[in-house]
Amino acid sequence: MADLVNIRLNDARLLPFECSFKLTKNQPVVVEFADGICEFGIFVCPEHNQIEALGKVLHIASEKDIAENKRLLSFEKEDKEKVLQRVKALNIKLKLVSVLRSFDGKKILIMYTADDRVDFRQLVRDLAGIFRMRVEMRQINEREEAKFIGGCGQCGQPLCCRRFLGCQKQTSIKMAKTQGISLTPSKVNGLCGKLMCCLQYEYPCYKEAKEKLPPIGSIVETDKGQGEVVDLDLLNELIVVKLKNEAQLVEKFTKEQIKVLSKATSTEENDE
Repeated sequence: MADLVNIRLNDARLLPFECSFKLTKNQPVVVEFADGICEFGIFVCPEHNQIEALGKVLHIASEKDIAENKRLLSFEKEDKEKVLQRVKALNIKLKLVSVLRSFDGKKILIMYTADDRVDFRQLVRDLAGIFRMRVEMRQINEREEAKFIGGCGQCGQPLCCRRFLGCQKQTSIKMAKTQGISLTPSKVNGLCGKLMCCLQYEYPCYKEAKEKLPPIGSIVETDKGQGEVVDLDLLNELIVVKLKNEAQLVEKFTKEQIKVLSKATSTEENDE
């Protein structure tokens, strides 16, 4: 019986394939798509969701396969220059990201970004004549470009999208607000210029912690008198209270140390 596994391809996509034998993490494999194109990839993890496989894992990559993959990748710079020459000659407005040959040598993948719709019919005809193989033009977005190029995030770790994330859910500004992160672009945006992917999988923990505590603006009673909730320390589940006394002290309390007298209405927006 075949299992469903996630394979990271040379184009950085994490895709599901059927596999009838056991794999170990980071093991190199050769996969075949439903259209017969073969690609080299790395096993990342099992896929537990009931989604459709895009092909099957043919076999574990041999030393010969690994060497052949390196050889094919070595053509990228030369192939990219050939594509750029035709792009300039045809005056096509696009940013070329990468040019990759398939493992079986039947297809060449050209990844690009563009602000407007691109008519590349003549370009494809020209390139098919130059490379003598099938040409696939794939327009990618900023997130996908960063995923392919790679790099380090603000945490100092390799980008999440590059390491393990497959199909990301949409990240919203609400996730940053719930986590109390500054909305300054340099704080919440990743290398792609979009909201950081890590916000989406840290969000449930912060959301759960926030639901246990009174909203900012609530009036509470403490053993030091009444006060107003002015902030929340979500990671430690502490409530920051500005006391209504002469000193106007600001102190932290646990939820067991306060009594809510008047609960404020949450003003959190559902921004996307």
